[in-house]
Amino acid sequence: MLDRFAAAVLPPDPQSLQLLFFDPPAFDADAVTAFLRPHLPGATCELASAPSGVVNTDGPPASVVGLIAFGEHLVKLIHFDAPMPYGPVETCVGPAMIPPPMKVDAKQHKAHTLLYYAGTHADPLERFVAVCAVVGALARFDAIAVLNEEARAAVPAFDLIPDDGEDALNTYRTLPIPYLLGGFLKMDTGNADRPWVRTFANHRLNLPNLARQLSGHDQTGDTFQLFAGMLGYLRTMGETFVAGDSVDLGNGPKLHFREPTEAEWWLDSTGPLLVVE
Repeated sequence: MLDRFAAAVLPPDPQSLQLLFFDPPAFDADAVTAFLRPHLPGATCELASAPSGVVNTDGPPASVVGLIAFGEHLVKLIHFDAPMPYGPVETCVGPAMIPPPMKVDAKQHKAHTLLYYAGTHADPLERFVAVCAVVGALARFDAIAVLNEEARAAVPAFDLIPDDGEDALNTYRTLPIPYLLGGFLKMDTGNADRPWVRTFANHRLNLPNLARQLSGHDQTGDTFQLFAGMLGYLRTMGETFVAGDSVDLGNGPKLHFREPTEAEWWLDSTGPLLVVE
């Protein structure tokens, strides 16, 4: 398996999710396979202890490596019986809309797993769906939270564990984009009563990032729903917004899109970002 692991070359910038665990999990390839196959017939899981040097890292050595395959999809697993570096954890967990006790647990985690997409599917959403499916299986090993470091997002790991009889792949496909695949962050930029909210990493799905200055903190939930609805529409219809566009939602003033100004440095973005007004 180690030869196949080494041969599964990652693309330059693969989709990735990360899992945090209370304690080092006792992963079992047969159990992972059994969790996957009700939703992914034919899925296979191979795990092996990580020999020295199989993973190049400046941190602690990897403990376990693995390959999870189904159809066109291949996910590489790299597990560490050690905490994830503090910076990425704080960036994702600190502002996350998860219960405060879970934030404490996440920051005190004892082990973490990195998952990278290494398959050949052309659709970026389907690549994320594949990684989410693996998260759903591994989360059963007492995981705390799943992170999308690039999107600055963190959600409870149990949210991705499918129920019996659930169409897990459809659930992952229809997750609100700002929930995990493209993060949703509230930012204090100097006016505590009028925070900004914005998304991150939507370029992964060929979508723009969105930002909005709120008139009060009570608008956070409604703006999350607004962004989720607009991004879901763009994804489904294969369309996009550009600066100068307007949208009439039918129940209030029109929404207008503009580019950020140079003074709005907190809106720096990989890929396009539009301010919603």
